[in-house]
Amino acid sequence: MEIIKPTRFSPVKKPIRQNSFKLKPVVLAVFTGLVIFACFAWYIVTGRSIYIETVPSTADFEITGGLKIKLADRFLLRQGTYQLDAQAEGYYNYQQDLEINDESSQHFLVELEKLPGHLLINTSPESSAEVWINDISYGVTPIRIPDLPPDQYLVRLESDRFFTFETEVEIEGLDKEQALMAELVPAWANISISSMPAGADIFVGDEVVGKTPLTTEILQGEHDIRVKLPGYNLWRKALRVIANQDQTLEPITLDPADALVQIVTVPDAANITVNGEYIGRSPVEAALTPDIRATVNVFKPGFIQASRTIQLASGDNSTLRIALEPETASIQIRVIPEDATVYIDGNPSGLANQTLELSATPHTIEIRKDGHVDYKTTITPRPGIAQHINVELKTLEQARLEAIKTVITTAAGQTLRLYEPVSITMGASRREPGRRANETLRIAQFTRQFYLSEKEVTNSEFKKFIANHDSGSVQESNLNAGNLPVVNITWEQAALYCNWLSKQENLPPFYTESDGKITGFNPNSTGYRLPSEAEWEWAARDLGNRQLKFPWGDEMPPKEKSGNFADLSAASIIGRILNNYNDNHMASAPVGSYTPNAKGLYDMGGNVSEWVHDYYDISASSSGDAGIDPLGQETGEHHVIKGSSWAHGTVTELRLSYRDYGSDPRNDVGFRIARYLQ
Repeated sequence: MEIIKPTRFSPVKKPIRQNSFKLKPVVLAVFTGLVIFACFAWYIVTGRSIYIETVPSTADFEITGGLKIKLADRFLLRQGTYQLDAQAEGYYNYQQDLEINDESSQHFLVELEKLPGHLLINTSPESSAEVWINDISYGVTPIRIPDLPPDQYLVRLESDRFFTFETEVEIEGLDKEQALMAELVPAWANISISSMPAGADIFVGDEVVGKTPLTTEILQGEHDIRVKLPGYNLWRKALRVIANQDQTLEPITLDPADALVQIVTVPDAANITVNGEYIGRSPVEAALTPDIRATVNVFKPGFIQASRTIQLASGDNSTLRIALEPETASIQIRVIPEDATVYIDGNPSGLANQTLELSATPHTIEIRKDGHVDYKTTITPRPGIAQHINVELKTLEQARLEAIKTVITTAAGQTLRLYEPVSITMGASRREPGRRANETLRIAQFTRQFYLSEKEVTNSEFKKFIANHDSGSVQESNLNAGNLPVVNITWEQAALYCNWLSKQENLPPFYTESDGKITGFNPNSTGYRLPSEAEWEWAARDLGNRQLKFPWGDEMPPKEKSGNFADLSAASIIGRILNNYNDNHMASAPVGSYTPNAKGLYDMGGNVSEWVHDYYDISASSSGDAGIDPLGQETGEHHVIKGSSWAHGTVTELRLSYRDYGSDPRNDVGFRIARYLQ
């Protein structure tokens, strides 16, 4: 019985349907073409037209760094950075980065640099000529000069015995070799020289060039030609040689030699004549006619004339020595003081009062004594003529005083006079009408000479220090004219002006400054300053045997044209005026408009009042003694103002002893300057 065995069950698989799409080649080709066209169209739209121009135009170039499309003579490139390489024969290789921007069309100029050229230089005829190119030496010909950058050059060739050759050469470059053949032109001529007898040495200048007969090359120009043969006289000729024009000199007949004599004198530099003919100063050589007696005369100032005779045979060579005897004369010297010493040509010769016997030549005479100024002169004694030197030596102090200038001019143009006062009684008696309490009598002593300006400082002079200073105006009267006295300034501004003026003349400043402020003064300084009150009063009042009360005298009213005071012309601006007086100036007048005082000073009364150096101190005026060369107190609040002004018309104000004071600027207060002599 057959046994039925189970088997593994496998379900029946249903066939799976596959959907497949196959592109036909034609379709694929069309698709690919469309893609390529789209890319090309995109590149065309986004690319930029690039034109590359090269110099030279034959240069080859290549662009790398990205996709490029060449369209005729242009390239299509997208924005970005590319590298351009160019090359051409005879030029350096060129490389450049190309930056392509968003402009639709772009142009690039590529200029290649030429390689240097080379220059070969020769000369005709051949010569070792030194070669200069643009004034730089390169050596001697023949020469090859390599690596000259393309340019135009000045070539100069210099050779002995030839004219300088110059030309301009254009170097083309491009690694090319160029040649220059320089035609040198001789700078000489052939000169033929012969002599009878022959065999004589020919000298051109100091050089022996050969013996006669000879044809030799001589450079163009003026030459000293000499022909010399022992036993014969020297033949000499000045010859003008023109280049390339040969010359044949006439045959030279040499004469038998003269006798030669060397004339030597003691001292030398004497004048020599032979047979009356001047031949020069000793030592000197002279040619004498053989076997003939010659007369030699010697002359020299200060010496006795000497004469000698000499006779020599042909060809002799001799030396004649002549010692000259001094010619003397007397000089009488008389000197005060008698114990001075006399020096002759720098050598001491005893006390000055004596008679000296000196050679008749120029001598330097000096007379010296301690404490005195040396005397010095030059004198030439003359035989037979009496000569005297009479001298009175000046002491050093005398010389110093004589050197002092009594009138000086400042760097700003002011004129100052020198004064030497002795004393002044300042102030006024209590019985004097108009006197004020601060005018007590006091005596000032002077030991120092001082300069004082003739006139008050003007606007133009002050504006050299402060250019924009404004002196202001009074009603319709402008106070700023250049020749009017400067006003509306403080005492400190006046002192600073003095220091400025000292600096212009390198004088030590009188006033000490700190940050533009006056902090003190140096009484030993000789720099410019304001006059002291005592100096001002002396200059205004002193007449030697008496003192003035008013600028014009001792009585009121003022005389006509006495000065610029408060008068009828100022009545509209001033309350108290001088009746029956008119100076025709409402306010300030030009400085120096009126007659100066006895000291030669202008406007010491009237015009403007003046700042002086001193601090105002009423207590000091009561002591009766102002001191020696007084400069007032070292500190204070106000400064003294001296002199009346155009605004003053009362007896009190017009007096020269009147003392005012202040610290603020006023339109009627100016200043004048002073300085010590030493």
